[in-house]
Amino acid sequence: MKLSIDFAFAGIEIIKKNPLAVLVWGLVYLVVSVVSSLLIVAVAGPALTALQNYQTAPDADPMQVFGHLGALMPVYLVAGVLGVISSAIIQCAVFRSQLQPMAGGFASLKLGGDEFRQILVGILWALALALFYVLFGIALVISIGLVSLVGQVSEILAGILIFLLFVGGIVAFLYVVSRWSLASVQSFAEKKINIFGSFKLTEGQGWKLLGGYLLLGLVMILIMIIVYSLVFALVVGTSGGWVQAITQLSRPDMSSVTALLTPIFFVQTVVSSLMMGGFYALIYGASAAAYSALSDRGMRSVDVF
Repeated sequence: MKLSIDFAFAGIEIIKKNPLAVLVWGLVYLVVSVVSSLLIVAVAGPALTALQNYQTAPDADPMQVFGHLGALMPVYLVAGVLGVISSAIIQCAVFRSQLQPMAGGFASLKLGGDEFRQILVGILWALALALFYVLFGIALVISIGLVSLVGQVSEILAGILIFLLFVGGIVAFLYVVSRWSLASVQSFAEKKINIFGSFKLTEGQGWKLLGGYLLLGLVMILIMIIVYSLVFALVVGTSGGWVQAITQLSRPDMSSVTALLTPIFFVQTVVSSLMMGGFYALIYGASAAAYSALSDRGMRSVDVF
């Protein structure tokens, strides 16, 4: 089937038609964010504060850094696992709301085979992407090195060619990632881990996918600018100045749970989490719409895992 660039805005329809579900997804993200932050601060708050202040303490022992990192690693691992699980749950809820609307579940939320499969897909896809990134980067560096030899004849020509090669490399990388972007939704819909099937599914549709994702990215950036500008203005008005506002937003006091739980922390966390609920709808709603357009299995219910 032919893909329309309108797929990029399918998430907007999700937000309009299912605002309660999107709110619930944001609340799930909020709970996990708060729990993770409190866990990190309660277990390793002093170590985290010491690392944050390390660069401003020139007389500090560099070996202490390893001790602080050792204290942070276990709790960050637990927080990371919670984040991966919650992300898979919300991600599958978005897919389910679009591809399996009759599957039920409050806000399409469940915890079962789909979610655990999505975790595995995400890990395998991330590893494959990291390997591709390294290989692609090596190939690009070698190509730039070869092109730079032109500088022996003309530095201006070499500079132009290197710039074009660099820009072309970025576009090529994004094109491949766009072609690869349906791995998660395809694995969800087809009830099996399929890391590379997206390339066959998106054959001939790469540029349209890339264009749609770029448009969606611009929309999300605009939303973030507006939302965080409002939050920043609120913090400036309550904290008494620009410097204090920037410090409180970018470097909250994580030395203890009591120090962390400020009104600004709650406002920032709540706003960010609710916005993330909408972003999940936008991002994964777009990929679900693209899959539906490109596959005759997209809107068909499938058997339970």
